[in-house]
Amino acid sequence: MEIIIADKAGFCFGVKRAIDMAEEAGKQEGIACLGPLIHNQQEMARLAKLGVVVKEKKNIAENDTVLIRTHGIAPEIFAELNSLDCKVIDATCPYVKKAQKAAHDAQEEGYQVIILGDKTHAEVQGIKAWTGNEALVVASYKELKETDLPEKVALIAQTTEKEERFAEIEEYIKKQRQDIKIINTICQATRQRQEAAYNLAGQVDLMIIVGGKHSSNTRKLWEVCSKAKIPCYHIEEAGELEPCWFVNINKVGITAGASTPAWIIEEVKDKMDEIKEQATVEQEKVLNDSAVEQGDVAQEANDHGTENSVDNEGDFSKMDDQLNFRSFQAGDIVKGTVVKVSSDEVLVDIGDKSEGIVPANELSYRRVDPSEVVKVGEEISVEVVRRDSEGNFILSCKKARQDEALAKLEEAEKNGAIINAPVIEIVKGGLLVDVGIRGFVPASHVDRVFIEDLNQYLHKELKMKVIELDKENKKAVLSQKVVMEEEYQQQKQNIWDELEEGQTRKGVVKRLTNFGAFVDIGGIDGLLHVSEMSWTRIQDPTEVVKEGDELEVSIIKLDREKERISLSIKPFIKNPWEVAQEKFKVGMIVEGCVVRIAPFGAFIELMPGVDGLAHISQLSFKHVNKVEDVMEVGQEVKAKIIDIDFERKRLSLSLKDIMVDAEKAEYEAFIDQQPKSDRVTIGDMLKSKK
Repeated sequence: MEIIIADKAGFCFGVKRAIDMAEEAGKQEGIACLGPLIHNQQEMARLAKLGVVVKEKKNIAENDTVLIRTHGIAPEIFAELNSLDCKVIDATCPYVKKAQKAAHDAQEEGYQVIILGDKTHAEVQGIKAWTGNEALVVASYKELKETDLPEKVALIAQTTEKEERFAEIEEYIKKQRQDIKIINTICQATRQRQEAAYNLAGQVDLMIIVGGKHSSNTRKLWEVCSKAKIPCYHIEEAGELEPCWFVNINKVGITAGASTPAWIIEEVKDKMDEIKEQATVEQEKVLNDSAVEQGDVAQEANDHGTENSVDNEGDFSKMDDQLNFRSFQAGDIVKGTVVKVSSDEVLVDIGDKSEGIVPANELSYRRVDPSEVVKVGEEISVEVVRRDSEGNFILSCKKARQDEALAKLEEAEKNGAIINAPVIEIVKGGLLVDVGIRGFVPASHVDRVFIEDLNQYLHKELKMKVIELDKENKKAVLSQKVVMEEEYQQQKQNIWDELEEGQTRKGVVKRLTNFGAFVDIGGIDGLLHVSEMSWTRIQDPTEVVKEGDELEVSIIKLDREKERISLSIKPFIKNPWEVAQEKFKVGMIVEGCVVRIAPFGAFIELMPGVDGLAHISQLSFKHVNKVEDVMEVGQEVKAKIIDIDFERKRLSLSLKDIMVDAEKAEYEAFIDQQPKSDRVTIGDMLKSKK
């Protein structure tokens, strides 16, 4: 068996650059990587030993050293890291940076940006964020055709996309619109690896694709190689190689995704060399044993004579006839009735006085208790495997059921039917499910969102669709995410049909940002902006809400085209100006705190949500050049209400009138203290004139 490695395989420039940056930073201090630096678990485990710790954004602390993953991040996250005074090491792939800038610039120029790629992928989410999340993400030409295109369109791609898919969409857009921008952001390294893999696949009998299960570019390599109509296996490491894959194989090709390090590729090749060597040894042993066996048979024929051998064979056939045994051949699929069940085997009546044995390990491809799988009297399908030395038929349920299961899976794949099946094992990169054969659910297809701990799914039943079926090797890849996405889209459409502005709905706070909170109102999220959380000024949304809070919200705006919902909780909070209308009157003396100073006066908070303006002319009898000369923020003052306009929410105050009232009161008190004989009234003055 010849092993050939593709000309272009493994680390690309962007990934190598990011790994070098991580290793260099790790020598000096521990660093926090904001999500996996690359999609390769083994390489991330190696970097963890060097001090590169993967963290979620919520766990980043002030002054942390933060490494940005190759897939890039949103501009808002850069701003948050800056506010935390974090030291940022930006390892974003240069090609991804180019795509981010192109998307941002096109959006600023008024183009509707369309991104060809996987909307759940971190890179695509990052590029979309650079358009203010206005970009439209499509996964295929078919999906784009169902979209109503605006007049100005800019097309870009996920860096790991395939050229032919991009070209197909480009051609379609050019026919539909005049004002377009086509920005091919597909990475050159991706193109080179796909071309090299495709060329190699046309020269070999089998392809091994090495790379992370979550790696987009590795999955694309698998798709490219599969076009050669040869067996293709996607593995993460050498331990996943199965010797049975290489039976009767003369040439094997190896390619690897751009995030696969050279040391993993070398381990895979070494393991394949071991398999090749072992196969050679076993083949020689089989040939030697066969030669010895043929020699023994020849010697026996010489000793006893050919005629005697024929007589013996005739006697065995005669015995079968006497016992009325039915003639079965290996590979026959027959129906039988279970007559006995024990801990290690099942006895099956396959008709005509013939009974066969199904060993426990032939009931299913996984270890099971026979009593939990079959019952006495049950009719089952079995495959004839062989006949043992005592004349018993050895049968297999596993093989018969696998054929039935494959037929059902093929039908389900064709019709898009949903399959319910239990999770039987948690493995590296995903889940194993029992669909009659061993089905695999990649971690990226377990849910619509990334699930960090898959153990919660063990023994639970999933609703899935078949996304890949290899009947020859009895392998199926399934997805629960596809079903959940379809259900979500239907649920979302149903909710949108119900929504109207002015509606009140129950919601749960799902995520906080510096500008507000995203609230789930029954399957879709709406934005509760910080300005709609209170009648008073709110600096931080956490002053009002936290994740998990249940709220009653009012829909104040719907944008069905952009699928945006604006929410408010202010209708459920009493307007402070309504309270003020009952509490304050013109002429009242009030106390308050200076909250803001402007060139024309000072704003004084009388109660939360209600400010009054003391104009600069009302601050003192003396001329005031600058408000700051006589007042400062935080100062507690007394003032007189001289005017109120509740409709316009304006309240005018005077500190000067307080002084006038005080002086008048002081004068009147002084007069009252004088003896009446000393008082001179206006009446007295008039009498004296007469």
